[in-house]
Amino acid sequence: MTEELTTNSETETLVNNVAETTAISESATDTSWLDGLPEEIRSSQSLSKFKDVSGLAQSYLEAEKSLSSRIALPDEKADNDIWSKFYQKLGMPEDKRYTDKRMPEDEHPDAEEYLKAYEEMFYDSGLSKRQGEKLLGSLYNYSNQIEQQTQEKNKSEMEKTKVSNIDWLKSSYGNDFDSRMGSMQAALKEFGSKELAQMLEDSLYAPALVDMLSKVGNTLKSDSLVTGNEKAPISNKDQALKEIKKLENDSDFVVKLSSKNHAGHKEAVSRMNELHNIAYS
Repeated sequence: MTEELTTNSETETLVNNVAETTAISESATDTSWLDGLPEEIRSSQSLSKFKDVSGLAQSYLEAEKSLSSRIALPDEKADNDIWSKFYQKLGMPEDKRYTDKRMPEDEHPDAEEYLKAYEEMFYDSGLSKRQGEKLLGSLYNYSNQIEQQTQEKNKSEMEKTKVSNIDWLKSSYGNDFDSRMGSMQAALKEFGSKELAQMLEDSLYAPALVDMLSKVGNTLKSDSLVTGNEKAPISNKDQALKEIKKLENDSDFVVKLSSKNHAGHKEAVSRMNELHNIAYS
């Protein structure tokens, strides 16, 4: 600021000197207006481009106007108040609000807290509102990209875990895998709820949970509970044949009939023998 003031003072002195020589210049029309200036000034290339004092004065006024609109850079050792005023002239918001796009606090209570923390950092760094707003947009887009990548990664990892758990169950149950899974589904259907079924999905078919549910299913002795069907009353050959065909197409009944370790195996065999005796006797 001191340098600028000194420059203005020197310019004013120059104009005053030129003004004093105007009378002489006006009385001698055949003499250049520069002739009345000291030799060291008269030889200046900067002054030679002016045709008269009016041109010089006009140039001075424009230069003064330009200088007054400039913002002086504070010294590095200046205190925070001086720097703060400097940044405010460059567009730093006094209220520390860098964006008017706010999320409802009742819907996103943490969002406003994070936003204010960023705005405080931007303010302390002297960013203009335009700079802060653009930076917030970049941070928002980056955050969304990271969240999307994380969700996709988690989804992939969860699918791998689910497949791994099912593979482990197949290895552990061996030939009884279908039967044990059928028992689990029967138990869920009879005693379970949407919450329990969702828990099973969320656990990615955790072996411990699947094993517990399959054991519950294996304790069920009722045919209607294991297969989901009630025993149909049979009184003649045609009804017996139809019931045999129906049961042969019942996947749950077939599993129970073919698996000796199934909780309902003996009952299924007994049922089929009963129907065959009626149909073919």
